[in-house]
Amino acid sequence: MIAAVLGWPIEHSKSPVMLNAAFAATSIDAEMVAMGTPPEQLAATVDGLRKLPMLGASVTVPHKLAAHALCDDLSPAARAIGAVNCLALEGTRLVGHNTDATGFVAAAAAAGIELRNTRIVLLGAGGAARAVAYGASQAGATIDVVARSACTWIAARPWTELAAALARAELVVDCTPTGLEAASDTAFAAAMPWDALPESARVATLIYHRRTSLLERAAERGHAILDGRAMLVHQAAHAFAIWTRRVAPVAIMARALDDSLKIS
Repeated sequence: MIAAVLGWPIEHSKSPVMLNAAFAATSIDAEMVAMGTPPEQLAATVDGLRKLPMLGASVTVPHKLAAHALCDDLSPAARAIGAVNCLALEGTRLVGHNTDATGFVAAAAAAGIELRNTRIVLLGAGGAARAVAYGASQAGATIDVVARSACTWIAARPWTELAAALARAELVVDCTPTGLEAASDTAFAAAMPWDALPESARVATLIYHRRTSLLERAAERGHAILDGRAMLVHQAAHAFAIWTRRVAPVAIMARALDDSLKIS
């Protein structure tokens, strides 16, 4: 059977690495393939997948919002978040899920982070922040979002209030894309009002392919840090469970990801 990951561009996706390792480890006769899908072709591609012996599909940037509108039904998380990153067929109905939220919660648990009653400051208010906020709030955390641009889904603080937000933070999660580029990453970390952040606060990012300047600076200051690898693995593991009704081999998936990133 075929599993697919849809995105544009798609070459960076690590979903095939993780899911194919999981299929092999569990003797499931399936293969995930990367399908580069321009936005204007998304609807036709999804419709074509309905006609295949499809195990399931992952959805990545920039299609998570558009995929939401193509589904016949949505999981409660996908409906609340307004974005879909996992497609599953139930009979002839295409059901959209969002496993980013549960991926974050599982990653936090694996790192020994108790989310219940924890005050979390999210940097950024895009789709990634919305998924993290949903998962963390469902787990009992208090969410404070700080954003540079207008936000309609939560009462976010303006960036000018970042220091005030950090002063009460127990966990800071960078949900912005600044860590993707070295120049913006370095400037972002340098501009953080670090002195406002309690020494006991943890700092996390959703970036997974390298340690960002934000994490480097946080580690230098003695903060516990967490990158995005565990969230990436656990969101894929949740998708595997949805498609196969089996427990995902998380450790094998994590090893496959680290091997692909050349991380020991």
